[in-house]
Amino acid sequence: MTNLQILSLELKDYRQYKGTQKIDLRTEGDRHINVIEGQNGAGKSNILNAITLCFYGTEEHLKDEKEGGLDTFPLVNRTRLEELNENEEASGYIEIELGDSEPEYVFKREFKTVKDSNGMFNSVAGDLKLQRKVNRDWKPVDNPHTHLNEILPTRVHEYFLFDGERLHEFFEEGYPDRVKTAILDVSHIELLNRSLTHLDKMQTELSREASDFEGEAKRLKDNLDEKEQEKERKANRIEELEGNIAEAESSIDEIDTKLRDSSDASVREKQERRKYLNQRLEKLEDSLEELESDTIESMVEAGPIVYNYEALDFTHEQFAEMANTGQLPPKIQDWFIQELINRGTCICGADLDSNEEKIEHLQELEQEMSIVMQENLEGKAELPRIIRDGGDAMNQLITNRQKMSEQSEELEEVDIELRDISSELKNYDLPEDVDVSKLESQREDLEDRISEMHEEVGKLRGEINTLDDEIEELDESWREEAAKEDKHRVLMEKLEFVEDADTELSSIKETILAKIREDTEQNMNQYFNDLIWKDEDYTIELGDDYTVSVFGRHGDNKIGSLSAGEKQVLALSFMSALTKISGFNAPILIDTPLGRISSKPKNRIAQNLPEYLEDTQITFLMTDEEYTDDVRAYLQNSVANEYILDYVNEITEVHDR
Repeated sequence: MTNLQILSLELKDYRQYKGTQKIDLRTEGDRHINVIEGQNGAGKSNILNAITLCFYGTEEHLKDEKEGGLDTFPLVNRTRLEELNENEEASGYIEIELGDSEPEYVFKREFKTVKDSNGMFNSVAGDLKLQRKVNRDWKPVDNPHTHLNEILPTRVHEYFLFDGERLHEFFEEGYPDRVKTAILDVSHIELLNRSLTHLDKMQTELSREASDFEGEAKRLKDNLDEKEQEKERKANRIEELEGNIAEAESSIDEIDTKLRDSSDASVREKQERRKYLNQRLEKLEDSLEELESDTIESMVEAGPIVYNYEALDFTHEQFAEMANTGQLPPKIQDWFIQELINRGTCICGADLDSNEEKIEHLQELEQEMSIVMQENLEGKAELPRIIRDGGDAMNQLITNRQKMSEQSEELEEVDIELRDISSELKNYDLPEDVDVSKLESQREDLEDRISEMHEEVGKLRGEINTLDDEIEELDESWREEAAKEDKHRVLMEKLEFVEDADTELSSIKETILAKIREDTEQNMNQYFNDLIWKDEDYTIELGDDYTVSVFGRHGDNKIGSLSAGEKQVLALSFMSALTKISGFNAPILIDTPLGRISSKPKNRIAQNLPEYLEDTQITFLMTDEEYTDDVRAYLQNSVANEYILDYVNEITEVHDR
């Protein structure tokens, strides 16, 4: 199926929409955008709610309130409900046609609202129903959720049907977990995850069986289990420390924000200087780490050559001298010996045809001379290259050492200036709107604590590396001991097979996720730079830890200082990147896409929206403040349908604009 669309949305007595109202959303070619305009409260967001209620049984905008127990929103239109007597009910439905150019699926969910004896309303949504077109006939489908999951599964629908007003919150505190979850959702690795879970279960069961071994095998297995448990405890401690580090760093960010917002210009200036210095410090540390790695490689390459330089140089000189005196290549060459054998007469005049021993001797000499010629020719050619490469590696080593020395000095200078800034702010006693001295002391305590925790993490990682070696050695010994007995051999083979399968599947999973991260990063770069209104090129990077960096022209990471509007564009770019790589060919609906964007940026975004996911049906639910005359002008050649929501006396009617 290609270019799947919501061809129509039909509402019957759903909230503001009294009676039966059908909205045609069919798009074609370059006109792939629908716009539904409505004032706040007119039922614009309830169009998104209607679609998610029909498909998934939940209303996107109201799910948080309902999860909190505030289900005070009757599904049936209130005007209809006013006509009810006690214990009477009214019903309605939501129906969605899906397909390419013609309907292929019709999803429908009915609902009812009952008025109880206290005048309160209780709503119940029915089961999802599906009619599918087979040839020219429409037939009911017994398993509608199975077909829906093939089109737009529950776990990924929020990346296709979403609330633009909430986008700016996506990249707030804790966003890497949200990014990771989103990427896992669209990665199609459920089968791999299920397989890995099954393999883990099998490993546990087989290991439990292995625990019943006796003698030396049992002793080794018990020791192995103990080491693995110790490793797990240390890994859990690392996870706990990393969480505490992230929390402390977040607290530092909050302190930095307060200091940057200080009314005192000197405090603001010092804080901005510190921000720059911290970024410079991070770059210097990364550069030093890279230089150290390159230096080690150069040392490995240059070391053997440097230690053997005199011998290599002497050999090279000897080759050259022997070539000048005619000793190389050797006087006796393999082709000359072959001629003697073919002629049947030795150089001394002896008859070779009647003497097999002499022929064998000459053949051995021919083979030996061939090897000698080949090796001395190869050696002569390789020696200058080896000496030259060693010299280049030494020069690179010297250059790296010089750079490392220079950058270490700069790093020390930056560190000193940072300490000076901290000391000045800690002793700041001028009248201030914020307690600068107290904040700076808290900041210093947090940094000390972070440093201690990093040190503990490093120590634990070292201990885990030692445990890994011990575990590997114990595991090998245990397996060897267990395999000595026939009754254990089959079990050990099963365990080995399961472990190998787990390793292979884990590798496949990581490869898939790495590719998805790479594609997501590439698409985010395109969409963010297309939609952002600033005349500046940005570079978006998505790290292995699912952190997102937004680098400006000066190489500074702006992720922590983006405005609400910029965060909304970043989140929109991320959502769009996910839809692009997900493999689900579903339509997109965005409620309030430009809600936090000011007038000038709105126009820039609108100018680029027609080319945004141009092969996908997109429906925008906009207020009049979003869908301005300028925005409409930019979109007009790409809009297939325009509607306006007319809201009067708690009833909304949908009209062509």
